[in-house]
Amino acid sequence: MKREEILKALKEAGTPLTIEELSQQTGIDIVRLRVDLFRLAEEGKVERRQRANKPTWTIKVSSALERRYEKLSKKYAP
Repeated sequence: MKREEILKALKEAGTPLTIEELSQQTGIDIVRLRVDLFRLAEEGKVERRQRANKPTWTIKVSSALERRYEKLSKKYAP
């Protein structure tokens, strides 16, 4: 549920957000946000970037080549 709120806030922002900005928009505690953001990153849904020496988070947009590679690796995986 919280992860859905995080994804929604990142989509609506349209630009990468710091964890503090994300906390203000969602009302979720920073410690909880870190845990959820790293889980979302492991799932490939968000990615971490740098802006003015501060880590920011954004929705991960995969390229067509990445999607094709994932599809092929699933097809030929043992």
